[in-house]
Amino acid sequence: MTRKIYPKPQSHSDGESHADVKEEAPLLPSPPVTPSMCLHPTLASPTPVRSTGKNQCANCGTEIQDRYLLKVNNLNWHVGCLECSVCRVSLRQHNSCYIKNKEIFCKLDYFSKFGTKCGQCRRQVYASDWVRRARGSVYHLACFACYSCKRQLSTGEEFGLVEGRVLCRAHYDTMVENLQRAAENGTGLTLEGAFPSDQDGQPKPAKRARTSFSAEQLQVMQSQFNQDNNPDAQTLQKLSDMTGLSRRVIQVWFQNCRARHKKHPPPQHNGHLQGAPHPHSRIPPSLPDNLYSPFSSPDRPHLLALHGYIDSHPFSMLSAPNHLTHPGMALPQLPISR
Repeated sequence: MTRKIYPKPQSHSDGESHADVKEEAPLLPSPPVTPSMCLHPTLASPTPVRSTGKNQCANCGTEIQDRYLLKVNNLNWHVGCLECSVCRVSLRQHNSCYIKNKEIFCKLDYFSKFGTKCGQCRRQVYASDWVRRARGSVYHLACFACYSCKRQLSTGEEFGLVEGRVLCRAHYDTMVENLQRAAENGTGLTLEGAFPSDQDGQPKPAKRARTSFSAEQLQVMQSQFNQDNNPDAQTLQKLSDMTGLSRRVIQVWFQNCRARHKKHPPPQHNGHLQGAPHPHSRIPPSLPDNLYSPFSSPDRPHLLALHGYIDSHPFSMLSAPNHLTHPGMALPQLPISR
């Protein structure tokens, strides 16, 4: 109802008072209560009030003898007695007030106590907020999210509502499965314990299966590694066709082998790699040792040419230098390009 300010009624000789009552415009109701509005004193036109008895203040209970009074919900108030029942602030300077269960509230306390609150954060929901409604509860748009995975649900998406907690379809099904499993096993499980965590209901990553190689596959890859420890895509494809393994598996195998050889290089003895020919073999001592390494493929064709060249000559280096047929003869320099 509309609150108006009235002047103090004047008594007449016939014992009656006359007043013109202005038509009151109803305030639009705000669910769940219907407040009564109080107008500011300066907005009310002072008109005589018709009264058949004393005007008693609804707050202090004394007779109102002031020139003006406030009338709220058919009750009279001193101008200074109309105050909020919660914060006790005077409403004489307020444009509106609200009444509920015969108590007067300011706008802030009224909506704080009786206004619509979000079902998740329990904060005030204002008329300008975007909301979602579920089973009579109202949620802020951002608050309507799964309790377990915290994912905001979209329009048209299925959800479950358990004790005011929103669950997406996946976590709702997980909670039901937890309750059913506990009932079958005869173990006690509270509803709080049945709520899934953010990891439940999500697909778990499958364990990577370890790849095993046959002896033939290892022989093919090791032979290629001895020639080229970093094959290109074309070579990987050829190895894949030969071994039946995928290119990715072969590529990882080469990466692991390169890492092992880099971390643990083959041991060297007197300038010769392990597995290198004996010093008294047909290898010329003037050539670099790395030409004979089984891990450097660019030189392998030259090694084959070198051994073929040595085998084609009649002299031998198996004996000591002083027993050579031509001790002053030096080996010709081979055209080896690096």
